[in-house]
Amino acid sequence: MKDLIQAHKKLIKTVKDQMGFSDYGMYWLAFLEGGLTIWLLDRIFFHWLKF
Repeated sequence: MKDLIQAHKKLIKTVKDQMGFSDYGMYWLAFLEGGLTIWLLDRIFFHWLKF
């Protein structure tokens, strides 16, 4: 599990450095990604599949 955590931290640092984001920018990116994911799931389950 420690290896997975270290790999994730390394990936986040790499993305942050390549995109030139601050910590604050990364928080906004995660927030927007989560919002987009929820919106897509809403469209799939409640509009296309008619649950």
